[in-house]
Amino acid sequence: MKKQRLASSIMVLAMVVALISLVSCGGKSAKADVTASSKDSKASELVVRTTGLPIVDEPLTYEFAANTRKNKNFKELEFFQRLEESTNVRITWNMSPEDGWTEKKSLLFASNILPDVFYGQDILTDVDIIRYGAEGLLIPLNDLIDTYAPNLKAIFDANPQYKKQITAPDGNIYTLPTINELNPTTHDHLFINKNWLANLGLEIPNTKEEFEAVLQAFKDYDANGNGDPNDEIPFSFRQSANDPYNRQQGVQSMFGIFGQLDDIFHFIVDDNGKVIFTPTTTPYRDAIQWFHSLYKKGLIDKEVFTHNANVYVAKIQDPGDIVGMWLGWSRNATAAANKDNYVVMAPLINVNGERIWRRVDAKLLSKGSFAITNKAKHPEVLVRWMDESYEGVTSLEICQGLLGHALEETADGRFQQMKLPAGMVLDTVIHDYSPGNDGTFALMNPTIERLILNANLQERRELDAFYEPYNVPASNMYPNVFFSEDEVERIAELKTDIDAYVMQKYAAWIVEGGVEREWDAFQKKLKDMKVDEYISYYAKAYERYLKD
Repeated sequence: MKKQRLASSIMVLAMVVALISLVSCGGKSAKADVTASSKDSKASELVVRTTGLPIVDEPLTYEFAANTRKNKNFKELEFFQRLEESTNVRITWNMSPEDGWTEKKSLLFASNILPDVFYGQDILTDVDIIRYGAEGLLIPLNDLIDTYAPNLKAIFDANPQYKKQITAPDGNIYTLPTINELNPTTHDHLFINKNWLANLGLEIPNTKEEFEAVLQAFKDYDANGNGDPNDEIPFSFRQSANDPYNRQQGVQSMFGIFGQLDDIFHFIVDDNGKVIFTPTTTPYRDAIQWFHSLYKKGLIDKEVFTHNANVYVAKIQDPGDIVGMWLGWSRNATAAANKDNYVVMAPLINVNGERIWRRVDAKLLSKGSFAITNKAKHPEVLVRWMDESYEGVTSLEICQGLLGHALEETADGRFQQMKLPAGMVLDTVIHDYSPGNDGTFALMNPTIERLILNANLQERRELDAFYEPYNVPASNMYPNVFFSEDEVERIAELKTDIDAYVMQKYAAWIVEGGVEREWDAFQKKLKDMKVDEYISYYAKAYERYLKD
């Protein structure tokens, strides 16, 4: 009886091992386009094409988790319907609104009820990537990229910095990126109302003193010429605690007036390669003190720390022409019908006799835009599927809209925006047919060169060119680095309290004043919160980044 049980157990074990070997998708096989699978309990070869379509001959179905800012289920989008037909890869979309995604994602990982794939810009954070990659819940993609992602591999070969930025400290690539080389180098731009200057007989200011004098004139006189000297907002920006990482509408670049820029995370690199946390420095204190002096005189919008993006934009677009200076992405996008009232303004001459402005390394929009979990069978199919979106024109259609709906090809092989239906805006037309800003793609310069820029994109390029002489070297801006798992855990503990404290004092000091009196106590409090340890993790990660 025992011998029979032993024989049965050995037989079951052998069957399990055989089954595992059949469905395993580990390393590369001898033939790059063939892996093992099972069908009807009999072994059969699954052919996965490394080029050409369909990817597989028989349809395979996978579950994708995605979130969206546009509240549209991806299964309804023509882009994914076309991709499904051409690839033979069927997607069951598990969609979430952006607002509830963080909680849902945590629940999926905690319960180990995972989809096959996480898809979309910023679907996973750096912390997610390091933590769940180390735990084995996300699989490494290095070898799969080499064999099954020819489009992405070509991008990495031509642009090794992108591969470097998505490689975790353990050497593995757990997620694939979204890249957009159409993105500008400067995200924040300072605009001034040229009509107000003309009405008051003023010139564009060049120094801090001239800037203050212009703002004072905007406040004291009827700058917009409507007969009411009290409806003008001399200067506005947006620095909300609810959106602390807003790169476009804050005053970080204007800290350069005091010789040192700020950034949304408050980390920069000095000319000697030292990592600096700006709230520990004298130029940061001096800038805060100056902004308070403007606020106290009524030269800064009283709502800069409370209004949201919609209210901010509404002020700039007000038909009454009520804002004198503001910071933002572009005239076209922000000022709309009022765009012709404004001109872009150069940085003010700083204490060192220079004009400096922030550079933003934002071509790589997201490291965590596509990840395969350990639940997925045949991950090579999924990498090959994703690589279809890294083809140049396909990436263009994801980002700028589908051909035939938002874009059209010209006789000379270029692409241009189509005339839109009456009452429609481009953003809506893009997201009605493709994932747009929620999607994963790599829009690279060779494809961009074939795109005839619309007014918004042309303005971005012109603004980039305007600020280029003033942009600090890229080496002065803290790069997009990965932290180790231990660093991630500890940084998360320290960052929450330190960031909240810095933001609270930032707003309080500009509105109420007191930075000069409270500065020493502020520094002591940061020390007590272990700011030196916090800075050290950023310094170590930066050192690793330079060595790799």
